[in-house]
Order: sequence, then structure tokens, then C-alpha cells
Amino acid sequence: MRISSFQIHSQASERLQALGADAAKTQERISHGKRLVTPSDDPVGAARLVGINQELRARAQFIKNVDSVDAQLALEDSTLQQVTETIQRVQELVIQAGSGVQSMEDRSFIAVEIEARFEELMSLVNSKDAHGQFLFSGFQGEQVPFVQQGETVVYRGDAGTRSVQIDRGQYVALNDSGQELFMRVPVAEARPTVGSVNAVDLNVATVEVIDQQALEAFYPDKLVVEFNELAAASGSPNYTVRRQSDLRPVDGLENVPYASGGIIAAAGLQLQITGTPQAGDSVVIDTSRHQSIFETVQGIADGLREVDPSVQPESFRDLIDDTIDGLNSATEVLLQVRADVGSRFNSVSAAKDRHLDLELQLQSLRSEIEDLDFAEAVSDLSFQSFVLEAAQQSFVRISDLSLFNRLR
Repeated sequence: MRISSFQIHSQASERLQALGADAAKTQERISHGKRLVTPSDDPVGAARLVGINQELRARAQFIKNVDSVDAQLALEDSTLQQVTETIQRVQELVIQAGSGVQSMEDRSFIAVEIEARFEELMSLVNSKDAHGQFLFSGFQGEQVPFVQQGETVVYRGDAGTRSVQIDRGQYVALNDSGQELFMRVPVAEARPTVGSVNAVDLNVATVEVIDQQALEAFYPDKLVVEFNELAAASGSPNYTVRRQSDLRPVDGLENVPYASGGIIAAAGLQLQITGTPQAGDSVVIDTSRHQSIFETVQGIADGLREVDPSVQPESFRDLIDDTIDGLNSATEVLLQVRADVGSRFNSVSAAKDRHLDLELQLQSLRSEIEDLDFAEAVSDLSFQSFVLEAAQQSFVRISDLSLFNRLR
């Protein structure tokens, strides 16, 4: 078998190129510090790395979410703690006012401080988070949740709670609705509230309970004051008071002549409506065993100025007792919510620990797949360089072997 000079040179060149490529590849791995520089280096390992990196990115985002929720819950808990302290201060003032040794002037001074605590309360319940969103407005983060309209505080948010995903299939509530926290504090007896005023020029000036037993019998129905056509009462503005459940007239109040500011008494309630009604206008009075914390605080501030215990001892005693009961109920609601916030804290903390543990495991696995053993790589490069140099020297010697060299 003959071997031509061309074959010798061709094979040697291919061998030298292969050895040089191996050395260059090892040098590239050393420069990158990676065993796996391109997918072709280890297709199976490269595929595993794609999944690992995706999972690491997901865990990093979950950790960011957890940190965000943790900060938000800490802010809510701190705010609720301040609200609780404000309510407790109001309770101390109420007990002080009801001690029986205070003069009317002293009670008016106490009422001034209670009003200051009321303003503090309004500021707290309208707190914002670090992103400028209101804490207690439900889904309506940009809407001011509590707004004063005259002597009434109106809730402008909704009953929703925003949630954040902290793990696959696990969500945690980021906030609590102010409606449940501050507007629906349970009380022992039924209370009236203005449900809606469906009119352009009407206003409910006052709503008071004059017969608690009659109101309890009427509860949980709603009272509807409907304004009729003028012809129903000889051409004069008139109204009919109905139950909302079945639209039956209440206490025979049907086609009653209306006078702005006049008293309307029905179902144990007394209300005063002002303004000029149009046919079809209506006012709805809700009844519930809930009362907002704002009504409780504002009610005691007004009551300390208006009710003289020397003249109305029973009314004053009821005012103090009802206020303390309302403040106790509000405190209990806040404590329940803070306990729930604490449980969310625990869930968030446990989720973060899981993410950090898994992240460490994934990083370790990724390191095993792609990181380079420098000692081994340097040893390989030294050996490959030695082999390449030996091959080059051998080629020089072999290429010099020729019959023509012997004939000279």
C-alpha cells in the first residue's frame, strides 16, 4: 500500500487542527469559567439548564412578591395598631366623662379631645402605602376610602381585597377592606343608617331611634320614603312610607303632606328630610346591627355637649354604655383582623424560606452542570498542549522523510 506525501500532509494537518481545537476549547472554558459554554458541549445538560434557569427566575419573582407583601402587611399592622390605640384613648375619655364628677364644661373639654382623636382616626384610615395606594379602599387603590359629608362619614371604596401570588397556587391578601373594618362594627341593638337618597334636591338631616322595641320588630327590613304625584294629596307634595320587602305602607303613612324639615316618625325611627322633592324621589333608611366606628366616636362627642346627666340621667347613661360597647366591638374587630394579618405574615415567611431553600438547591444543581473544575481543566490544557507540540514536532520529522533527500 502506497502512502503519498499528500496523504501524509493531509492527515497530519487534520490531526493538528483537531488537537488545536481541543486545546482552544479548553482555553475557552477556562476563560469563561464554565464547563458548558455552548449547548453543543452537552445537549442534555443544556436542556436541564434551561429548566433550572426558568425556575430560578420564577423563585426570584416570588421572593420579590413576598418582600412586597411583607412590607405591606407590616404597614397595615402598624396602622391598625395606631387605630386601636386611638380607640382606646377615646374609651378612656368616655369613661372619664361618665365618672359623675365632671361638670358640663369639663365634658365639653373632653368632647374637644375626642374630636381631635376623630380627626386622627380619619387620617389613619386614609393611609397610603409605599406605592401611593390607599390601604383600606379595597380594589379602588387610588380612591380616597373615607370622606366626610356633613356629619356623616361615607365609604367610597369597595369590599374587595387585593391578592399577590407568593408561590404556585398560593395567594395572600395584600390589604383589608375598610368597609368591614370600620363601617360594619357589630352592635347589640338595631341601628338606622341612610341607605340612599334618590333625589336631586333632598337631604336627610337626622335619623334617630325613638322606640328601640319597635325598631327591633321592624329589623332587618328597610324603610322607604316615596314621594308621590301632587294629585295624591290635593296638589301638595306628599309621601308614603313603605317597607322595602313587600312595599306595604308602614304605620298608615300613605299620601302624607310633606313639609321641608318636618318630622317623619315610623317603625321606631324619627327622621327629618329637607329640600324640595319631585314625584318619584325616594329615601331609603337601612337597618342593621352594625355601626361605623365614626358614628360611635362622633356620637359621643356630640352627646357630651348635648346630654346633661342632671336632666337626662338615663339618656346619658345609655350614651356612655352604648359608646363603650361600640368601642369594645370596634377593638375586637381590629384584633381579629390583626390576628389574620399575623397568620398571613407566617404564611409569607414560610413561603420565603421555601423559596430560598429551593433557590440554593437549584443553584447547586446548576453549578454541577455548567461550572468548570479549574484544576482538571488546567491539567487537560497542559496535556493537550503537550500532545499538540509533540504532534507538531513529529510532523516536522515525518515531512522531512523523502527519497530525494537520500539521493542528494
